[in-house]
Amino acid sequence: MPNFAQAYGIKCSECHIQIPALNAYGRYVQRTGYAGLNPHVVERESPIWVDYPVTYTQQAPSSGFWDIGSLGVHAAGAFGTPNNEWTYHVQQWIWNVSQAGRLDTAWFAYNNFFDGAGHIFAGKLEVPAPSSFSQWLDVTGLSANLQPSITVGEHVYELSSNRWGYKFAYIRNALDAEVAYVTSPSNLNGFNAYDWQQDKTLQYKLAFADRGNPLEIGYYGARGSWPLSEGGFDQYYSNGFYAQRDPVHYVPGFFANYQMNHDSNPGLGAPAAGSNGISYELYDNIGTRALISVGEQLTNDGLGNHARVGNIDLSYHVTRFIMMFAEEAMAVGQKPRWNGLIWFALPTGPQWPPNLAPQ
Repeated sequence: MPNFAQAYGIKCSECHIQIPALNAYGRYVQRTGYAGLNPHVVERESPIWVDYPVTYTQQAPSSGFWDIGSLGVHAAGAFGTPNNEWTYHVQQWIWNVSQAGRLDTAWFAYNNFFDGAGHIFAGKLEVPAPSSFSQWLDVTGLSANLQPSITVGEHVYELSSNRWGYKFAYIRNALDAEVAYVTSPSNLNGFNAYDWQQDKTLQYKLAFADRGNPLEIGYYGARGSWPLSEGGFDQYYSNGFYAQRDPVHYVPGFFANYQMNHDSNPGLGAPAAGSNGISYELYDNIGTRALISVGEQLTNDGLGNHARVGNIDLSYHVTRFIMMFAEEAMAVGQKPRWNGLIWFALPTGPQWPPNLAPQ
């Protein structure tokens, strides 16, 4: 978060591989709901920051298209003491891809269970899943990962979506154990949407994730019930395994995961289906500001439909809080798609010198 960097007076690289992808310490801050930071430091900075992405896309035979119609406002922060701390994050899109904005995130957390190792979240929150599903360094690539959002018959998986519900995370040393009960991914009207028309999911994660170790390995899964348009439900479950390593000590970084799903009744007259997919990506720094990445994803929905996509991305940290991204995305049977992004992530408060940080 840019306001956290302002509060501590530090570089973005303290928490990021390349904005917005998180390194080992940044992932620790994320899974603790920002409780890994000192609330006295965070409190002195304005919690408000502005998110303004400018995107470009071109795929033959269509001409290139720039979109300047996205603007988001965030409020992220903490209050209390290190032994009795509350944290929160709200993100509202004012405009989103030249259309009316939506509520992306709205959660608060209490962080004083089990001597500070337990964190309870409520609201529209990030589900238990690899950090790379929500914060990644590609224009699309893993940012639009096919596995957690695969469609099987009528069922659209939502294993990477921000959804309304509750989550408990137990973070102790290298142990990351999380479980959540979530429903609608809708705007504010999804706050109390617990009727039979909603996808209801119990999602969980167990990982070895030490904030000082560049390597993270883990398991994530889900058990849920998807309502079908013709009546009845699709009872489904997922199991996924992943590994991630930051690019340090002159060794490139990587992310890889394999996911398996089962749908008992996909709808549309389809039989029970077992789907699966694999993703992998290699990435490395070029100097201190640039990063290049190469990735591929393959999915099988269990009903005879297969997808294979690849991407090559280059990102550059122009200056504080301004990023540039370029990407060539490729899919089987299609011409290459060229994507670009200029991203402004602008805090509204002053930068504090590191030597004035409260102890």
